[in-house]
Order: sequence, then structure tokens, then C-alpha cells
Amino acid sequence: MRNMPRMLITAACGLAVVFSLQTQAHAATSTQILACQKAFESAVRGFSALASTQLLNCTERVVECKLAQAIDGIDPTSCLATASSYCANVPTKVANSRASKESRVNTKCVLLSLAEVEDFVGGLGFFNVFNGCSAGNLSDLVTCVFSDSKCALEHEAFIIDPRAQDSLTTAGVAGSFPCVGP
Repeated sequence: MRNMPRMLITAACGLAVVFSLQTQAHAATSTQILACQKAFESAVRGFSALASTQLLNCTERVVECKLAQAIDGIDPTSCLATASSYCANVPTKVANSRASKESRVNTKCVLLSLAEVEDFVGGLGFFNVFNGCSAGNLSDLVTCVFSDSKCALEHEAFIIDPRAQDSLTTAGVAGSFPCVGP
């Protein structure tokens, strides 16, 4: 019995060494880390471009109808129906793009440990994002980054088109874009 603590300490040290060796054996290479970073950047950029274009095309169509009515006295009913029809598909297009891009990032980065994603030195440097998002794993981080990107581009749409919120409300899709506004 007296040797029990010593045996437990020895066993624990042995497990720590084995775990350390396994972790080192499975550490990602710089090529894998860079591939993850490139996939992340490319996916977020691609998603943001599509989402921004779809969102602004929707708002522009509604604004065109309203301005034609206000300036030229044209009945906006048909124009707004066409614009609303276009806008009705935008939330689905944005959601599908986001899901596809998130999946691509998760697949490309699956070989990285959380430390390699979080660490600034020897990793991708997402430590602040992890903390800010309360992310517990890579999938949580990816979802958070895409959510933040979507919100940022929605706010940018409002800056580009101050009537964006009104246009989205008119088209019946404002609820899908909660960050459009000041």
C-alpha cells in the first residue's frame, strides 16, 4: 500500500509521456496549417461576396420600384412583386452558400488541433476569436466566424444602401438579415 502513490505517479507520468508523444506525432505540418488558413480565407471571402451581392441586388430591385413610383408616378405593384420574388430566394441562397463554405473549412481544417487553430505562434492565431465566441471546438469557431462575417456584410449593405432595411422589410425578408441597420 505504501508504494501505491508512487505507482500512481509513475503511471500518470507514463501516460503523460505517451499522450505527449501521440500529440507530437499528430501535430499538423506548416503545409496543413496554411491549407486550413487558405481554405478559411477563401471560404469566408467567397461567402461574403455571394451574400453581399445577393443582398444588395435584392435591395436595389426594391429601391428601383419605389423610386419609379416616387419620381415617375409608376404603379409599383408589378415591380415590387418581381423584386419580392427575387428577394424571397436570397435567404436560402445565402444559407446554402454558408453551409457549403463552412463544411469546406471544417473538412480542410479537421487535422488541426484546437491549440494549432488558437495559438498565434505556430498556429492560426484565432485565440481572441475563440474567446469572443466562447467556441469549444473548430466547428463552433467556423460557425462564429461566418456569423460575424454575415453580420458585418449586412451592416455594410446598410452603409452602401441606407434604404436597405426598408427594402428588405418591403420584400418580406428582413428577418433573415437582422444586422442590416445602423
